[in-house]
Amino acid sequence: MAITEVWVELHSEALGVRLVRADTIEQVWWDAKQPEHLTVAVSGGQEVRQDVRAGFPADDIEEDEAADLCTTLVERVAEAARHGGPRMVWMTRDETTKGVAWDRGPLIDRSAR
Repeated sequence: MAITEVWVELHSEALGVRLVRADTIEQVWWDAKQPEHLTVAVSGGQEVRQDVRAGFPADDIEEDEAADLCTTLVERVAEAARHGGPRMVWMTRDETTKGVAWDRGPLIDRSAR
């Protein structure tokens, strides 16, 4: 059985966009002392930050929502891995809640989304 390649697109206002292979992610967390970021630890000791609002205007994030974003990132990666071909996970605006959510799909040019 072939292993599906899954990439996670992470946005940081300060550092720009970075693609991280999902199989290198070791841990994801949110720190109330730095509430504007989710921190993603990747193999090799690096930490990558994801702006919790991904550039979308929205209210401040609450602890429960931050925990949900961490959990759903892992869930979306697992869902993406079940599909064939290269896949991608990214943060997008959730129009129903006016917040953000993780989405998944084929690895394609960002402009096509």
